[in-house]
Amino acid sequence: MLTLVLGGTKAGKSSFAASLARRTGRPVTVLATGVAGDREMRLRVEAHRRDRPVHWAVVEEPLEIGRALTPGPDVVLLDSVDSWLFNHMERLGGSEAEFTPGLCEELVEACDRELGELAAARDVIAVTAEVGLALLPTSSYGRAFTDLLGTLNQRLALRAERSYLVVAGIPIPLDRLGEAPE
Repeated sequence: MLTLVLGGTKAGKSSFAASLARRTGRPVTVLATGVAGDREMRLRVEAHRRDRPVHWAVVEEPLEIGRALTPGPDVVLLDSVDSWLFNHMERLGGSEAEFTPGLCEELVEACDRELGELAAARDVIAVTAEVGLALLPTSSYGRAFTDLLGTLNQRLALRAERSYLVVAGIPIPLDRLGEAPE
């Protein structure tokens, strides 16, 4: 089962996702995808470490999320989809790469498939940034990231059994009532 938690920067999405994981009463494994490449990011990673329960298992894996977990964790808190996608973009060449429509489609498909396989085997609470409300980035690399994450978030929201948008620390349940009939 997939639960998707979206929100802006510092909106409280990780804290809310952790509370969802805690409420299950089952063992939790945090799958951390962020790479502490600079001082500011190291501080963010440390803050996340301090905020989570010490008895939770933590697996730090920037790319291969499906292979990183041993069989058995009941609940996986994936923090975060946006860092994971960014790491894939960096692996493909980062700002020097040409993110053609074909390459973008392949990347979104691969990420969607890998996360779908992970969620088929266990409960996954996936944290991701909502980029649809942000300003359009000025660089082509920034726009490629925004487009890719927006597309991936849409696919994950369709796959998810539950989705939440966290705004100013307040979780808002999302549903598909506004979906167009088939």
